[in-house]
Amino acid sequence: MIAVKFIEACTPARNAMQSTILKYKEKIPSETRTILDALAEPTRQALVMMLAEKNDVSFRELSRSTQPMNPSTLNHHLKALISAGLVENHYRKIEGNQDYSFYALTGLGREFLRRIGAL
Repeated sequence: MIAVKFIEACTPARNAMQSTILKYKEKIPSETRTILDALAEPTRQALVMMLAEKNDVSFRELSRSTQPMNPSTLNHHLKALISAGLVENHYRKIEGNQDYSFYALTGLGREFLRRIGAL
C-alpha cells in the first residue's frame, strides 16, 4: 500500500519533468533529433564510420565485417540509418559478382560526420 501512495505522489512531479524535457527537446530540429537518435546506438556509429571509409559497401561485406551479428540485426540498423537520412541503399548487378545491394553515406551523412569532427 505504501508503494502505491509513493507512485501517486511522484506522478505530478514526473509529468512536470517530462513536460519540461519535451519543451526543450522540441527546440532541436526534428531532422537533427532523428540523426541523434539513430546514432545513439554504438553499432550504428560503427556502421556509419565503416561506410565513411569506403564509397560503396555491399551488404555481404558489411555482414562479414560485423560477424557474429545476425544479418537481420544488421539490416535493422541499416534501416534506422536510412530513415535518418545518413545512409542510402542502392541495387546494382555486377557481372561475375553475387553482390547486388550496396550501402553508402548520403551527402547529409558525410556533412554531419564532418561537422562533428569524425571526418
